[in-house]
Amino acid sequence: MKKLSFRFALVLALSICLTLTAAACGSKNTDTNNGKNSGSTSTEQQTVTFWSWVPTDVQAEKAIAAFEAANPNIKVDYWRGEQTDFQKKLQVAMAANEGPDLLGMQVGGMLNQYANTLEPIEALADTNWGTGWQDKFVKASIDQVRAKDGTMVALPLNLTGQEFVLYNKTIFDKLGITKVPTTYEEWLSVNATIREKGNGIVPVAFGAKDIWHDVDMFVALSNQFAPGKIYEAEQGKAAWTDQAFVDTMTAWSKLFTDKVMQDGALGLSTYPDARDQYFYSGKAAMFLTGSWHAGFSLPGGEKDGTAIENDETGIFLLPQIGPNESKAVASVDTALSINKNSKNKEAAWKLLEFMTQGEGQQIMADFIQGSPAKIGVEIQSLDQFKFESEREAIKTVNDAIENAVGKRLLDYPELTNAIGVAMQDVAAGKSIETSLKDIQKVSDGIDRK
Repeated sequence: MKKLSFRFALVLALSICLTLTAAACGSKNTDTNNGKNSGSTSTEQQTVTFWSWVPTDVQAEKAIAAFEAANPNIKVDYWRGEQTDFQKKLQVAMAANEGPDLLGMQVGGMLNQYANTLEPIEALADTNWGTGWQDKFVKASIDQVRAKDGTMVALPLNLTGQEFVLYNKTIFDKLGITKVPTTYEEWLSVNATIREKGNGIVPVAFGAKDIWHDVDMFVALSNQFAPGKIYEAEQGKAAWTDQAFVDTMTAWSKLFTDKVMQDGALGLSTYPDARDQYFYSGKAAMFLTGSWHAGFSLPGGEKDGTAIENDETGIFLLPQIGPNESKAVASVDTALSINKNSKNKEAAWKLLEFMTQGEGQQIMADFIQGSPAKIGVEIQSLDQFKFESEREAIKTVNDAIENAVGKRLLDYPELTNAIGVAMQDVAAGKSIETSLKDIQKVSDGIDRK
């Protein structure tokens, strides 16, 4: 994102959720804005292990180099995996008490699953930062990193939102498409033009094989039909067979029958299939994704080396399909936690501090992986974008996250899975009524205490 206004930075901060559980801390550090103040006072070399899916390898290389320069007695051993691989590895390691010192954490179900193995953060932060430190974070992001019992067991790294459409403006221009669609009818019209004149180009690429992405779409769509109703149903206060969800599933089904989604979408993952095989290869004009893709065209980013590296691209919000205005849904995307069984808690705290309140926040913000969780961070990399539409994409994403209608991620993984399976069933032709009853059955079995 561009050089952010204070207001924008506030929102960005919502996207940075992953690190602040702590441990036996060293000397008190009251200046959390300067990573250099986190330097290790020990003369003994320590290695802190850090596992996550964010930062990416490129982002981690820069952040870790800066951290190790400021803390010459601490070496960071970082392992990154895509979320599915990360969660599989973490589950095995934590069960064997062999988990990393610092770990990425997703708010909601994942955080609650591991809460009793994570170091409580607030006492650590009080000791190192003094009272009032919570005001350094976007408030909504701090609220999301607590376990069900209210214990804070992570700190936010960044915030992300859904649902957005990444589009190839160069293709749009060649086909005479001068305006991005804001309504469903306009979207259908744009898609028809691409099919007619695009010489085989697919209008929209979507990875419906991924339950997480299907549910992102459901959450965003449902808020167009009945804003906030999904969060009531999540807590057992509304029925999943409610008309709002019938309408949501009907709209979802139409995306397939109206050929908005490409043929075979149910067999494609978001990454790498829809992204690489379709959008990055220039075979699709649009790609449904999240706000984290706003910075993909920065030099050295994902766009480099692809078939569209010289094309102009941009982002727009999911068009309005329901009766209410289309708005983003946003949550802390990545939070950072300290392993309660870590033998390097002091070093893990220093790295957590660096990433959430120190120089690491600025590094992550400039990569535009998500919106910063720290208040007052200004994006300093906007001038690196080649096209104005790419700079404008940052504003589009920022404004949408700042005005989000609700959270993106649901609290109960079994409910998320049930919704995703039901969506795939509906897309494949199963009855909407039966599929919603399937969700209700799972919801009825959830222990919400």
